[in-house]
Amino acid sequence: MNWLNSETDYTKIDTKYKVVFVIVVLFFFIKNIGFDETVLRNVEMEPFSEPVQIEIENAKPFMHKVKDGVAEITPIAHYKIYGRVYAKHFRPSKMWAAAVYPYDVSIGFGDFRHKEVYKAVKVRMVSTVSYCSYSGTAWRKHISKYFKNKGGIEHAFTNNHLCPANKNVNRGIRKLKKKDIVYLEGYLVKYKFYGKNGRFEQGVSSTDRNDKESFRGNNGSGSCEQIFVTRVVSRHGDFR
Repeated sequence: MNWLNSETDYTKIDTKYKVVFVIVVLFFFIKNIGFDETVLRNVEMEPFSEPVQIEIENAKPFMHKVKDGVAEITPIAHYKIYGRVYAKHFRPSKMWAAAVYPYDVSIGFGDFRHKEVYKAVKVRMVSTVSYCSYSGTAWRKHISKYFKNKGGIEHAFTNNHLCPANKNVNRGIRKLKKKDIVYLEGYLVKYKFYGKNGRFEQGVSSTDRNDKESFRGNNGSGSCEQIFVTRVVSRHGDFR
């Protein structure tokens, strides 16, 4: 049976579908792109506070199965960070350390909590390294209200190479989006990677929040946190 007849106004039907489509698109846009102000539950750390780092002495290494090989992981410090995601990068499999650290996530803490700062500071991720920049106008009108100097921005901006402890943690990292508030928990580590094809890699995390970008051989720029992640909390859930 044809419910449409010669008197049916096709224009009205098309308009209704268009309106519904626009509403659905706006809903998902706001849900996924809007500025996240979530207060994370069951997290024993103040939002956007200084990362917590507790040195581990004489930790025993353990073997961790990764793609195309195995990694020998040695914890060097307990580590927690609670801030906002600025950028996320998934490493191509052939890139250095991709088997151990499939994700690079830039996180800002402290006064990076403010939307005004977030909009004023621009972040560019090249390969596995993140760079933040801003204009003189942005500094005068917005950023200088919160930071006294450029050093404060560099201190509160972090680039993190992440090794998920298990599939669920990997899922939590994969769900992260730009602007999300996130809590990461785990260990700063050094690693040795033994690939099935004979490939060998090694590296060690920075343990200094105020170190500078400088090439350090197997640790790349040397100033990034390399984290074995055991827990991820965000608006998408609690993954551990």
